[in-house]
Amino acid sequence: MTQGSPTMIRERSSTREPLLHLAWSTDAEGVCAAPLEWCPGLLPAMAGIPLADWMATVAVNDGAAVAAELGDVMARRQAFDCELEIACGDGRHRHVLVTGLPRQQGDGYTGALVDVTERQDALDNATRAAATLRLMVDNATDLVAFCGLDGRYIDISSSFTRSLGWTREQLVGQPAIDFVHPDDHAHANDDMGRILAGESRPDAIELRKRDTNGRYLTLASKTRMVIEPATGECLGAVFVSRDIEREKEMLGRLERMAEQNLTLIESINDGFFSVNTDWEIVYANNRAADFVGVDRDAAIGKVVWDLAKGLAGSVAGEHLRTAMARRESISFEAFYEPVGAWISERIYAHEDGLSVFFHDISERVAREQQIRDSERRFRETIRITPAGYVLVNGEGIVEDINPALCQLSGYSREELVGKPVAAILADGGAGAALNIGHTGHHDHALETVLLHRQGHRMVALVNQTVERDAQGSPLSLTAFITDITERKRAEARLEELATRDTLTGLPNRAWINRRVSDMLGQGHGETTVFFIDLNRFKEVNDSLGHATGDRLLQLVGKRLQSCMRPGDVVARLGGDEFVVAASCAGREAATAIARRLLATMKLSFFIDGMEMRVGASIGISLAGMDVTSTEALFQKADTAMYKAKALGDGSFQFFEPAMWLEAKRRLHIEAALHRALEYGQFAVHYQPRVDLRSLRTLGVEALLRWEHPEFGRVPPLEFIPLAEERGQIGTIGRWVLGEACREVKHINERFGLALHVSVNVSARQLRSPDLIGQVRSVLAESGLPAAALELELTESALIEDLDQSVLVLQGLKALGVRLSIDDFGTGYSSLSYLKRLPIDVLKLDRSFVAENPAGDGFVRALIDMAHVLNLSVVAEGIETGVAMEALRDAACDEGQGYLFARPMPLAELEAFLVREGEGHAGDTQSGALPA
Repeated sequence: MTQGSPTMIRERSSTREPLLHLAWSTDAEGVCAAPLEWCPGLLPAMAGIPLADWMATVAVNDGAAVAAELGDVMARRQAFDCELEIACGDGRHRHVLVTGLPRQQGDGYTGALVDVTERQDALDNATRAAATLRLMVDNATDLVAFCGLDGRYIDISSSFTRSLGWTREQLVGQPAIDFVHPDDHAHANDDMGRILAGESRPDAIELRKRDTNGRYLTLASKTRMVIEPATGECLGAVFVSRDIEREKEMLGRLERMAEQNLTLIESINDGFFSVNTDWEIVYANNRAADFVGVDRDAAIGKVVWDLAKGLAGSVAGEHLRTAMARRESISFEAFYEPVGAWISERIYAHEDGLSVFFHDISERVAREQQIRDSERRFRETIRITPAGYVLVNGEGIVEDINPALCQLSGYSREELVGKPVAAILADGGAGAALNIGHTGHHDHALETVLLHRQGHRMVALVNQTVERDAQGSPLSLTAFITDITERKRAEARLEELATRDTLTGLPNRAWINRRVSDMLGQGHGETTVFFIDLNRFKEVNDSLGHATGDRLLQLVGKRLQSCMRPGDVVARLGGDEFVVAASCAGREAATAIARRLLATMKLSFFIDGMEMRVGASIGISLAGMDVTSTEALFQKADTAMYKAKALGDGSFQFFEPAMWLEAKRRLHIEAALHRALEYGQFAVHYQPRVDLRSLRTLGVEALLRWEHPEFGRVPPLEFIPLAEERGQIGTIGRWVLGEACREVKHINERFGLALHVSVNVSARQLRSPDLIGQVRSVLAESGLPAAALELELTESALIEDLDQSVLVLQGLKALGVRLSIDDFGTGYSSLSYLKRLPIDVLKLDRSFVAENPAGDGFVRALIDMAHVLNLSVVAEGIETGVAMEALRDAACDEGQGYLFARPMPLAELEAFLVREGEGHAGDTQSGALPA
């Protein structure tokens, strides 16, 4: 045995349990000889007994099976060994190993029986310990793994399958690093290297391991070296890992909660600080630090008395000391002298010290003082206000009044306070005014009648408020009362004046509305409304003056009244519009009334020796099942009146449903007109004007066209008047002027022409103060020469204000543009205004050409007159060659009409000019019209 080698022989102490041991032998028949025994007496005697029988006797379990198997082995002369549990003479059971060898010479066996109880017990204990350890490991929530020095798994716990899904077969033999997130390889390998190098690593490292779904779980892993106890050799490392996903989540939540709490403390309007039992500041928010003028971070750990100067001697300091000494929470409000502010403070005592919330309430204290001052001023205001004031409790009893109410009612304060408020009401309090039982909360301008102490009545205006509890029961009523007796008398007089037209003395619109409403409410299904509009009143008013016009309206009113039946009513709506409300038994009766009205309106009126006729148009609406409101009745009569006016002088029309469609279309057209320009629905078409001698195109007239996506092409005669009425014609006209100038400039440049373009100017545009500026701007922007632009104006527009028209036209002429009068001969044609206005062109109305296609002396005379005045003449509406020749014979300068070309968009005009150029190039003398 070498020096330092482990001991191979162990001595057995005599104090230990007796050791069974014997050497045995048998003869050829298997009968045992006397054995050599250690610790004799513990086993039955063997001598003279077959070995198989003896073993069957001592075996604790299955002795017969042991004997049979042993007899078979010995019969075949085979060596054997057998472990079994035997019963000893001391009553104990022992584990023994029985071995046997056939003798080399002779028959029989020799062998030994060895006591292996201690070894078996140790083995059983080790087995149980290993099983227990495996059970503990397999049922642990932690992941336990044993890796060899090569970093491959040798064994794993069942928790790997539960947590990551991997089975033992899938992991054993595989490199552990293959299941670690690539970003964690470095510190995992570093940790393994340090452990295998013998470094103690008490802290867990955080790494992520992959499960069978490819997802990584965050684990906290501790690593320990595995040492062979006998040799001290390193066998590898054990890893114990715990899923810390939930811990990290909870830690994150706690951190967020802590951060939120700090944010909350920092965001509240209160100042906050906390001190320990030594008065050292543990925490303070910025608001608290700012309040005392210190740095928050520098304040932590400082004694609060040293930091907040003046705190110790203040009321707040006294409360802090009391709360700390008594360990009780305190709330208070006080004036804090060191900063000159009122504070509200809440002190919370706990075992570690105090937590304090406080905030500046100086503004609130100031507001409360303001409220007290306001209440004082209110009481003073109530005392001196001229309106009567009364406060009534929930039982309707007067609790307070002011002097004004005493004066108003004639009662003294003592006579009213404590009495029911209904005592001063003429109706006994049945109405809403001063009635505590009224359901309203706030009622304004309630009228009631008060009974004065002296017995007379007076009308009062009451503004009151009723306060209620949560269940809606009245608590009090506050009211201001004003005597409006004189005002009501004045209103009655004004009402009388308000229902009469001041000029004619007839009922006015308000009165007739009420009258018709009453007729409908009384079930007068035969109620009929006649809307009457004078046809030529504007001419009289404009030519003879407003005084004559007013006199005419007075006479019209009297005449209408004179021809109506008793019970029928005539009213003036305004201007030259009158309305008659009558009861008619159907259309025949209404027709008779309408004819009577028209007949009387056809008679002459005489004013200051002058005879005049005006005539009228009448629209009729009959009440029926479908007409139940005054408004609807008036609307239908108004719609019918416009239809009658369109039909001509001296007519009447009953309302028909189809008229609604026309009116509805008019409204839709009017609404769409507002957006037509914005949506690009307008376009400019051009109709050529030709020289009647050469038949060459000299210019074009710009004509506005509107293509609506729903209505299709809307006729100009339908939308132009609407644009005039609604004030949109200025914007539209400005756009047309710009488009026409730009496009004609483009045509002239493209074809090398010098065409002029004529653009219509409406009466409203002519009255616009910036017309001249607009024309100047458009010419500058488009580059069209001023001489190439011709502005067309109507006679009626020019004579509305002739002096103003002269000034505007002179300004336009100064720009260099040409001016023409459109539709000449259909209006107020007068040589006098032709001489005053700087006109260049007269456009003969198409009616002259249509009525006299072969020409007549009148047309020739108009042309000659225009030439005498140095005016060019353009004839419109030329549709036949006969008419054209007649106009040429009359020396008319230019012509325009379907004979030459219809109005066309720009692209077609360009094609027209191309064809015209080609035709004239081929035969300039043919006189043929362009295609």
